[in-house]
Amino acid sequence: MKPELPCQGSRFEELFSGGGAALFSFAMGLSAVAAPLLALSAGYDAGQVGVYVAGSAFAQLATRSFMGSLMRRIADKYFVTLAGVAMAFSCAVFVESTAWWAFLLSQVFQGIARGLFWTGTQTHAVRTSRSSVGAIAKVNLASGIGLITGPVIAGPIVDHWSAATALTVATVAGLAVVLPAALMVRLPPMRPTRPDGASRAVWRRPGVGMASWAGASAGAWRSLMNSYVPIILDQARQSSSVIGVVVGVANATSIAGGAGAGWIREARLRSWLVGGILVTGLGLTLFGLLAGQALVAGAALALSGAGAGLLQTVGPALATEAVSPDERGEAIASAGTFRAAALLAAPLSVAALITVTTVPVAVAIAGAAMALPPLLNRRRSA
Repeated sequence: MKPELPCQGSRFEELFSGGGAALFSFAMGLSAVAAPLLALSAGYDAGQVGVYVAGSAFAQLATRSFMGSLMRRIADKYFVTLAGVAMAFSCAVFVESTAWWAFLLSQVFQGIARGLFWTGTQTHAVRTSRSSVGAIAKVNLASGIGLITGPVIAGPIVDHWSAATALTVATVAGLAVVLPAALMVRLPPMRPTRPDGASRAVWRRPGVGMASWAGASAGAWRSLMNSYVPIILDQARQSSSVIGVVVGVANATSIAGGAGAGWIREARLRSWLVGGILVTGLGLTLFGLLAGQALVAGAALALSGAGAGLLQTVGPALATEAVSPDERGEAIASAGTFRAAALLAAPLSVAALITVTTVPVAVAIAGAAMALPPLLNRRRSA
């Protein structure tokens, strides 16, 4: 049972958390389109862009791994503030210079910003709400709006002005995150109920372990969506318009899955989480095997997206329900660390597989691997 806080259920807190998430995601969506285009125009090739962007995943993984202990010393709202500043800096430095060090620094600071923001804002939302899953669902819905509008607006800005202009807009949006963060109530830092090391590590607890695998599955889905899914559709001779529609629908179902998860009762979180992992993995498998049939492949990817969106909400919520109130921040950080690791590991694993098979089959294998642990768990429990 969560201790009652004066701000629990406050509409203002929901507004500030959601506003910060929308602004941060808007900046991230702008940057995701503008930064690679600016790099290409500056003379980098596609392979080099991929290597530099991987620096963001490394930085996010490193940041998430320290968040559990940091949240025992610093109030969660300050991580949101720092994240906005870091996102603004990551965009501004690449506008100022397109040298290799600026591109790398830009990606590293974006990874730091993402690690700080999602752990800080989800922890704050959970601590100021009576329902963990409802709070995270609202934050994810707000961030989904930003992730959709950012890329949509980035295109016309790049076409009419430049990629540098789009990154300048992203810089302003990142700095704007500081305003809602400043208005959020200041909660005391997390305080462990027992000395470090006196109990089993948080990530090894049953509920947190399952939530961490959910985070890994959602992270793997997102990384494959941003890398190999468009390539598979292109190799299947689908038009650019079809590719755009298929990817757009999958992103939309991901947002819908995350928002719909807010209605799930805490007692049913584990069952829905297992189902979400299965749907996400098997949907990707079907997509890889049926990529040549646009309608069927799109439906499979949309189904997978709904599962991934659900996991992004249910995973952190289950993690917070499995630990004591003072360990909620560390539990969310643990699930986020696994997500960040998957963002890096999934495309590298597929890259290794395509040395012996085709890209669609490699993605199908990756999807099956994501669905395997829950299936094995059920067999052991039977």
